[in-house]
Order: sequence, then structure tokens, then C-alpha cells
Amino acid sequence: MSMILSASVIRVRDGLPLSASTDYEQSTGMQECRKYFKMLSRKLAQLPDRCTLKTGHYNINFISSLGVSYMMLCTENYPNVLAFSFLDELQKEFITTYNMM
Repeated sequence: MSMILSASVIRVRDGLPLSASTDYEQSTGMQECRKYFKMLSRKLAQLPDRCTLKTGHYNINFISSLGVSYMMLCTENYPNVLAFSFLDELQKEFITTYNMM
């Protein structure tokens, strides 16, 4: 079954999470991905603005814009087109809700 497992909004310059975690699964693979997720959040300024990283049975997708990154963890069979559509919608909602000025 393909699905989104976790999503976060993170400040690019220092990796500070701007949203609460949405993940509930506690499997060993998920815990490893969360560690990788955290490490990536500290290095977002050095990475491209749009990226998919494959980590075993999971993918980490993210987009960055205006100093904020939108990251998600999903199963490996979740389509990238849907992943980036989800992240684009998350970005629009964040910008609409919290004026970036």
C-alpha cells in the first residue's frame, strides 16, 4: 500500500522544525528514516530545492523555497508526481496561513 507516513515544515537556515510531527508508525525502518530526516533537515541549505532521496523501503521528498523546506516521508511505491503535488499544496497552505513577510 502506498502512502504518506510523515510530513514536516522546516526552516532551511538552521533545520528548526516549524510544525509538529505527523508520524505515528514505530517500526525500526521508520525510526532509521526519522534519524535520516533530522540529519537532512540540518543540511537543507546545501541540497537542491527539489529532491527525492531513496532510503530502503521509503522515500524522502522535499521542496525548499523562501527559506522554508517542506519534507515528507512516504513508502517507496508512492508516485513522485503525487508526492510533489502534496508538497506544493502544503507550501501554498503554509504561505497562505503564515504570511512570509
